[in-house]
Amino acid sequence: MAEEEIEIELQDTGEFLALIHTATGTDELVLMLADVDDASEGVLHNDEETARAVVEFMLSHQASGDLPDRIDIVDITAAYDGAVESIRKLRD
Repeated sequence: MAEEEIEIELQDTGEFLALIHTATGTDELVLMLADVDDASEGVLHNDEETARAVVEFMLSHQASGDLPDRIDIVDITAAYDGAVESIRKLRD
């Protein structure tokens, strides 16, 4: 992940745009964090720091070009065991 630069922009309450700049271009994805408190039992928050940590977590599993255009935190926590704790560590 060292070659990626991540920009996070608040789009709407609970929705963030992530711009992932790589050596080959820029990938965009929308992060849906509206349900983050419920999905993480209050561990994570609906903020830019969590959005950035979610992107870093996803990049540890897939290349930016392989990520879907929209990612919901509920889907991440359902698909990856230990996702909440891993994202929390990245956030801190």
